[in-house]
Amino acid sequence: MGDSVRHRGQGARYRRLRGNRRGLVAVVGTLLSLLVFLSLFGTFLVFYLPLWMSDNESNFTSGVTASLAQLQSNMQLQAGTGSPPILSTPFTMSSDAVPLLSVPTTGTLAFLPRTPGASVTLSIPGFLSAGKPYVQNFGGSLGTMLLTLPNRYYTPENFQLEDGAVIQTEGDTNQLIAYPPIFSLVKTGTALSLNLMLVQMYGNATRLTSPGTIEVYSQLLGSTQTLKNNNTATVASLFLNVTTHYPCAWTNFFTQSRQVANVTSGQMSVASLDTSGCVGTSGQAKTISVVISNIAQVTLVLANFQVSAGIGVV
Repeated sequence: MGDSVRHRGQGARYRRLRGNRRGLVAVVGTLLSLLVFLSLFGTFLVFYLPLWMSDNESNFTSGVTASLAQLQSNMQLQAGTGSPPILSTPFTMSSDAVPLLSVPTTGTLAFLPRTPGASVTLSIPGFLSAGKPYVQNFGGSLGTMLLTLPNRYYTPENFQLEDGAVIQTEGDTNQLIAYPPIFSLVKTGTALSLNLMLVQMYGNATRLTSPGTIEVYSQLLGSTQTLKNNNTATVASLFLNVTTHYPCAWTNFFTQSRQVANVTSGQMSVASLDTSGCVGTSGQAKTISVVISNIAQVTLVLANFQVSAGIGVV
C-alpha cells in the first residue's frame, strides 16, 4: 500500500517535469524562430531594401531624363516644321516603392517664365546687310524648367531645361549638358557655317509635386523665324553671350563643339566673363562669352513656346 502511493507520487512528479520540459522547449523554439526572423528581416532592411529602392530611384531618374529628352525633341520638331501646334510630354514624378517598408520618392517640377540670372544675347555684324548688325536679346525673360529629384538611395539629381538644352547637375560644379541644343558648327576650308536655334519659353509660373504622372504641354507661338545671312561677304564675327547658373555645363559644351568641328581657338573662343575655369557659382549667375570669326553662313532659328504643366492643362 505504501509502495503504491509512493509510486503514484513519483509518476505525477515525472509527468509534471516532462510537461515543464515540453513547455520550455516550446518557449525556446519560439524565441529562436523569432530571432531567426528578426535576423533575416534586419538583413533585408540593411542590404536588400536599399538595393531595391536604389534600383527604383535609378529607373525613376532614367524616366525623367527620357521625358526631358522627348520634350526637347518635341520643341525642335515644332520649331523645325511649324507643326503640330501643341504637343504633350508625360512625366512620371515618383518612383516605385517597397510595399509596407518604403514610400516612393517624389520629384518636383518648377517652371519660371522669367528666371533671374538667365539670359542669352546674340550679335552678328553684317548679318542682314553690310555694316548693319543683327542683335537678338533674351534678357531676364528667358524661361527655364527645373526638375528636382531628391533621391534617398540613388544619387540626387537636378535637371534644367534652359535655352533648348537639358542640363544635368549633381552639385555646384558637377554639371553637364545631357541633351545639347541645336548648335552645329561646320568648317569648310577656312570658312565656318553655323546652325543655331534659340528657344524662349513663356507661361505661368508653376510648381508641382505629384505622386503620379503629369503632362507638360509645349505650344508653338506663331511660326518660328528662320534667318540666313544674305551678305555675300564673310561675316566678321558672331558674338554669343549665355548668362547662366550652369557655366561649367555650357563652357564644356561649347568647347567640345569647337573640338568636334576641328575649329581652332583662334576661330572660336570660349571664355567666362566673370571667372576662369570651372568653379562653383555660389548661387551667382555667370556669363559665358563665345566669339566665332570667319563666319560665311549662319542659319538662325528663333522659337517661342507657351509651356504649361499639370493634368489636363493646355
